[in-house]
Amino acid sequence: MRTVTLALAIGLSAAPAMAADTDPCGKDMVCASAPQTVVEALQAAGYKAVLTRSKQTSNPMIESAASGFNFHIFFYECENNNSCASLQFSTSFNNDDGANSAELANKWNSEKRFSQMSFDPSDKSLNFAYDVSTLGGLSKKNFADVIDWWETMLGQLPDFFKTNIKSK
Repeated sequence: MRTVTLALAIGLSAAPAMAADTDPCGKDMVCASAPQTVVEALQAAGYKAVLTRSKQTSNPMIESAASGFNFHIFFYECENNNSCASLQFSTSFNNDDGANSAELANKWNSEKRFSQMSFDPSDKSLNFAYDVSTLGGLSKKNFADVIDWWETMLGQLPDFFKTNIKSK
């Protein structure tokens, strides 16, 4: 009887810890697995944040803006369009005046950290992105830093383009 009681006591004391392990997003954390926490963190930082779904993947997606640019936050590593593990902040420059190129994207990538620029030769667009894993959750302070880095990188784009694109 004593063994059964001890086993039950151990089992019951472990239950809250096991439940916490399966919780997709801890209290006061920002997680891709809980898209509303991303929306709320963006709004708390003073940004608009409209939660929708990607037409291509049906995964959650957020529409927002910063530094004069509209951008999207795409949710990745999702299971059945939910329970996502990472985010990608992204904006595209589709209006090519002949200056968009792989060389321009590579120049950005060789000089900058955190973000990446790519060139799509099929439509001559530049894509600008910043990927963030939220596995286990990010504190609100850490996510505010993520947003600040994204806005800083967006803010550097006009000078980069001005310096690196020759006027025709």
